[in-house]
Amino acid sequence: MPYRFATLAAALVAAAPVLAQTPGAEPRGPTTIDAQRIEGVSNLEVSASGAAEIRRDDVSIFGESLRYNRELGSAEAEGGVRLQSGVDRFFGPYLQYNTLDDTGVFEQPSYLLQRERTARGGAERLEILGKDRYRFTRATFTTCQPGQEDWRLEAAELELDYEEEEGRAWSPRLRFFGVPILAAPYVSFPLEDRRKSGLLTPYYAQTSTRGFEFGLPYYWNIAPERDLTLTPVYMAKRGVQLKNHFRYLDRSYAGELRLELLPDDRAFDDSRTGVSLQHAHALPSGVQAQIDYNKVSDDRYFVDLASQVRQVSLVNLPQDAVLSYGGALGTTPYSLQARVNRFQTLQDPLAVIVPPYHRVPQLNFSASRYDLGGLLDGALPAEYVRFTHPTLLEGARHSLTPTAAMPFLAPGWFVTPRAGIRYVGYDLEQALPAGAAQTERSPSVSIPWLSLDSGLVFDRDARWFGETLTQTMEPRLYYVYVPYRNQDHMPVFDTALADFSYPQLFTENRFSGGDRFGDANQVTLTLTSRFLHADGQEVFRATIGQRYYFENERVGLTPASPLRTSTESDVLAAIGGRLFRHWSFDAGTQYNRIQQRMERYTVGARYSPEIAKVINASYRYNRETIRQIDVSAQWPVAAGWYGVGRYNYSLLDGRLLEGLAGFEYNAGCWVFRTVVQRVQAATQVASTALVFQLEFNGVGQIGTDEAVELLKRNVPGYSVTNPSDARLAPPSLRPRLPFEQVF
Repeated sequence: MPYRFATLAAALVAAAPVLAQTPGAEPRGPTTIDAQRIEGVSNLEVSASGAAEIRRDDVSIFGESLRYNRELGSAEAEGGVRLQSGVDRFFGPYLQYNTLDDTGVFEQPSYLLQRERTARGGAERLEILGKDRYRFTRATFTTCQPGQEDWRLEAAELELDYEEEEGRAWSPRLRFFGVPILAAPYVSFPLEDRRKSGLLTPYYAQTSTRGFEFGLPYYWNIAPERDLTLTPVYMAKRGVQLKNHFRYLDRSYAGELRLELLPDDRAFDDSRTGVSLQHAHALPSGVQAQIDYNKVSDDRYFVDLASQVRQVSLVNLPQDAVLSYGGALGTTPYSLQARVNRFQTLQDPLAVIVPPYHRVPQLNFSASRYDLGGLLDGALPAEYVRFTHPTLLEGARHSLTPTAAMPFLAPGWFVTPRAGIRYVGYDLEQALPAGAAQTERSPSVSIPWLSLDSGLVFDRDARWFGETLTQTMEPRLYYVYVPYRNQDHMPVFDTALADFSYPQLFTENRFSGGDRFGDANQVTLTLTSRFLHADGQEVFRATIGQRYYFENERVGLTPASPLRTSTESDVLAAIGGRLFRHWSFDAGTQYNRIQQRMERYTVGARYSPEIAKVINASYRYNRETIRQIDVSAQWPVAAGWYGVGRYNYSLLDGRLLEGLAGFEYNAGCWVFRTVVQRVQAATQVASTALVFQLEFNGVGQIGTDEAVELLKRNVPGYSVTNPSDARLAPPSLRPRLPFEQVF
């Protein structure tokens, strides 16, 4: 029968002298030995055989036979040796190990590293250089499961230092199905997502505007708070471009700079540049500064070139600088803001637009006071802004809008009367054109207004498909009165008629911008009903609303603008929610009761039963300008295979606005994605691109660097099938057993 001396050995070895401890190291726990037979002198050296095991702290050594010297801390194991050090496991025929400094040598080991991604491999020899520090000779590395090994990394020598979070490989080769696809004399790489200088994996693409495209990024970790990515890009149809991305961070500021240089575009026959700077800075005394600057060399930059420059739209690029400050005078908070706002307008020759005004500068002040006398809330916003334009009327506008509100709130109801005065004046560099009502250079106007917002909230218990929910009924009444003041003698710098929408039903002014304040004598009535879970989550909602006018409007955006004469607005209605577990939908409409027709509507639905299974479908209709179908999806089509696509088509124009089709294959330890995208880049210019990405889990990827971002932008609800967190993987791709059990 087996005979165990584990308890005796533990007591003897635990009495090791303190000198065995490394100076400054944490105290070591006791060493225990478990085996079928233990022999030797307990104070010096023992030999164990028959399923022998030595354990100390998080280190465990198992073998058919073990020899352990207590004084030297040396252990020698033979025959089916297994070493477990923390989360790492090693297997082989022979091991020498020192338990005092965690060093040793393992002959012909195979290994299992259970870090962020479980990896395995083998080597002719392993040198254990310390805790979490390994050197492999003639090593292999893969994240594929045993028996698969579709890809593996081979190296003459491989060092993994998890203390410094750095890896180094000499003569590495990456094999994919036995075929070498990448090789280098030496590489170093980060471990556990630590930043490190070095070459990143190259990317490839094929587009109709640039031809074959190849980029090789180099990452420079300048300092813990600064880094730079340099990417030389070769484009077969255009030449060589250099893309730069610089990031910086400090206690008081942070930002990023993107700079793109194409010295000689062969197709454009000129040099081309793009720059984007975003900067935020906390200055002394509580002043905050922000810069958002974007500029490209020509109007066709985004049409012809893939760009990292932040692109707010294809039309207007902002060039913005802001200083802001907030403080308080007693119990009255206030804020100050100074801003310079310019735009670069990129013109399409077939759809020329009027560039917006520049604001140089714009000064804003706002102060507020709440609960004055226990009744009133007051606010005092003020603004000064100077507008400049290369071809249009220029001038400055100053405005002041003091307001006071008296909210009455209680469970189930609210009433909020509000009143204010809108004053606006101008200093124009020239008078308005002769066709205007007046031609003065300093027009001004003062407009008083008042509003009353009120509502009720009723609720009751309800049943919805077998669930107990709370149903609410929420009627709301909103009244606005603004007397008529002639404003035809004032310019229009930044103002337009606001889009008629549900939020706009509850505003005092039907215009957006500061140049017009519309006359009004009107009331808005809405009714909303919701179905809510006990935790407040909304299951279903329905809303309907309409505005009723007691007087015809007289203030237009310009003297020639058409004015409303009807006594009621269009009806706005919307429904939406999550009727079933995997289904969600939204629908909204604007209905003209007088002419009995739909002015616009949208209908959208999403079906998503699980991760990486999603179908989106929507239809947008605007009677005069939009009729668009938009369908997108990600769906499994076979084991490991996922189809992705988007179809956005304009029925009114009879053309595809954006189309995308591709697939993704997840083999467990590697993923391949390929997508063909067609985009209407300009009025008569379409761009077609072929992108692909081959990703090796735990190592990196080859192909288009932004393939995943492209899919996320075009397919709402898209999910990668190989997330770093295994809990977010599609259910069909989750391993049935833990990795180590398969091993």
